[in-house]
Formats: sequence, C-alpha cells, structure tokens
Amino acid sequence: MKIIKQIFIILLFYVIGEALSYLVQQVFRHLFIPGTIIGMILLLIFLITKRIKKDDVEEVGTFLTNNMAFFFIPAAVSVMEYLSILQSTFLKIIIISIISLIVSFFAVTYSVKLVIHLQSKAQANRGESHE
Repeated sequence: MKIIKQIFIILLFYVIGEALSYLVQQVFRHLFIPGTIIGMILLLIFLITKRIKKDDVEEVGTFLTNNMAFFFIPAAVSVMEYLSILQSTFLKIIIISIISLIVSFFAVTYSVKLVIHLQSKAQANRGESHE
C-alpha cells in the first residue's frame, strides 16, 4: 500500500504539472514549459516546505532514479532509426555534446563549492550565536 501511495503522489504532481503547462500555454501562446518540469518543481517546493515528507516518495523515487537508463531505451532506438539523417550533422552533435559536458561539469563543480561554502558559513554563524 505504501508503494501505491508513493506512486500516486508522484503521478499527482505529474498531472498537476501537465495541467499547469497546458494553462500557461493557453494564456501565453509563445511560452512552453514542460509539465514534467513544473511537476518536479512543485514536488520540490512541497518537499522543502515539508508539506510532503521525504518518506512519502523516497522508495519509488529511488527506484525510478536507479532505473532511469531503462526509460531512455525507446528514445535511443528512435535515434537509431534516423541515423542516416543524423550522419550529416554527426560531428556537430559530438562537438556540442563535448562542450555541453564541459560546461555542465564546471557548473556543477562551482555550484557544489558554493553550497559547501554557504553551509560552512551558516554553520559558523550558528556556532557563534550559541555562544
């Protein structure tokens, strides 16, 4: 029953995200925000504000992230079907992928460094206030 509840919560945020995406697109015709992204942001907000506990989605969330590669198989097969079209731009795709990888690497590295710095600063401030 616990697993069903967790799946329901995750799917609920997915459906809410899709509905909000549809509404945003109806109001702002040129703006498209994927419903999955809106749903994940809403779930994150609910987790941060503790309206939903981590235990309420942890098992299913862990399962989904551990098996994420499985969900990319249909997309990879589709790409293989259009390989003849992609051959003309293959070098460009490789270059863009490498540049994106490097930029992502540095963005994550410096984001982690910033979070560690902010956490140590906050911890030092808490230590000073307790004295």
